Amino acid sequence: MDSRSPIKLLQFCIFIVLSFMYFSNTILSLMNHAYTCYGSIAECNEENEFQMESDISRRFLEQKKYISPGALMKDQPVCRDGASGEAYSKTGGCLPPPSNPPDRGCSKYYRCRSDS
Repeated sequence: MDSRSPIKLLQFCIFIVLSFMYFSNTILSLMNHAYTCYGSIAECNEENEFQMESDISRRFLEQKKYISPGALMKDQPVCRDGASGEAYSKTGGCLPPPSNPPDRGCSKYYRCRSDS
């Protein structure tokens, strides 16, 4: 009986060590998966944001660091006076032409009462 006792003790110790290693690994993996971030790269991983090579980071670093003089003009909309990228040049203002004018007519698809 004395010769079996050290073997059983050794088996028990090995079992305890292996189970501890298994459960500690499981707990660590659960802790890593518990941290999920649903934000942008900047919000989730601030320290590695600029180390990632992407078009967005290059564009961000290449952007201008000043405000153009046209943006500083007081009480003047951007789309007037021949500004570049003027969207509504025919109307002379910043408002688009009306999208649903009263004289638009009626297509046959809608089966209007009049034949206009």
